Amino acid sequence: MSAVLPLIRISPSEFQFTESRSGYTSRLRLTSLQNQAVGFKFKTNAPHKFLVKPVVCSLTKKGMAVDVIVKSTSPITDSDRFLIQTVALGFDEAEGLDSAK
Repeated sequence: MSAVLPLIRISPSEFQFTESRSGYTSRLRLTSLQNQAVGFKFKTNAPHKFLVKPVVCSLTKKGMAVDVIVKSTSPITDSDRFLIQTVALGFDEAEGLDSAK
C-alpha cells in the first residue's frame, strides 16, 4: 500500500479570523504540491453567513497558489465548520474550473 501524498499546502496552518469595522476576515493561501492540475472547493456549514472568494478554483501547476478570503459580518462561533475538498484533475477539467480569474 502506498502513502497518499497531499495535493495542496494550506497556510497558515491554523484558521484564524481578525476583527475589523466591517466584520471578520480570514485569508488562506492554497499552494499546489503536484505536477498535475488540482481543483478545490471551499465549503462551510453556514453559506448564508460567510462570503468566500474563490469558492472553486483550479491550480494548474506545481507551486501555483491562490489566496482564499473568508468574510463574515457576524461573530464566528464554535458551531461554524469549514472544509476544503481537493481533487486531482486532467487539464481539460481544470480549464473550466478556474473561478479565481
